[in-house]
Amino acid sequence: MDTDLKSEPRYSLFEDAQGLLAASIQAALGIHLLRAAGLITGGTAGLALLIAYTSGWGFGPVFFTVNLPFYIFAYLRKGTAFTVKSFATVTAVSLLADVMAPFVPVAGIHPAAAAVLFGVSAGVGLLGLFRHTSSLGGVSIVALILQDRFGIRAGWIQLGYDLTLFAVALIFLAPDRVMWSLLGAAILNFIVAVNHRRDWYVVS
Repeated sequence: MDTDLKSEPRYSLFEDAQGLLAASIQAALGIHLLRAAGLITGGTAGLALLIAYTSGWGFGPVFFTVNLPFYIFAYLRKGTAFTVKSFATVTAVSLLADVMAPFVPVAGIHPAAAAVLFGVSAGVGLLGLFRHTSSLGGVSIVALILQDRFGIRAGWIQLGYDLTLFAVALIFLAPDRVMWSLLGAAILNFIVAVNHRRDWYVVS
């Protein structure tokens, strides 16, 4: 078969489920590391973390709630499968990020380590979600839509939103925490921007 022909792969239900679960665990681990160091990130996850820090509410319920309005937009522009998968992965990350806390103690982690490990773990997790036609909701959904429509890399779109969120975070968090958070988000978005390319996916 001509390997120059590239198309979206057809995954079985099991392949989709295991891929989405593995990616959700990676993303949840990244969030767990951020919270241990008092950092934030971009997207709706970063917004949820900032709300959780300033209100005392749990990350999971806040993350789940702030994503709800975006599913309507996702359904209208990306279809049922993408919307259902995104809802499932957001729900999974909301639960896993809170559930893993007592089982993965990382108290005292240096914010630099937390930022780097988050960026790599969550970045690879997002790639897995995108590959299985899913997302972590919110800005990720909008970024994917804009990438499909205008060819702008999803990672760069998210980075623009992140910079705005971090500017707001300076009001509530210590400047050094915001700077370390920016490092983590930059690593995550760099990984997504460089590696999320449809023309690299070859199905033989």
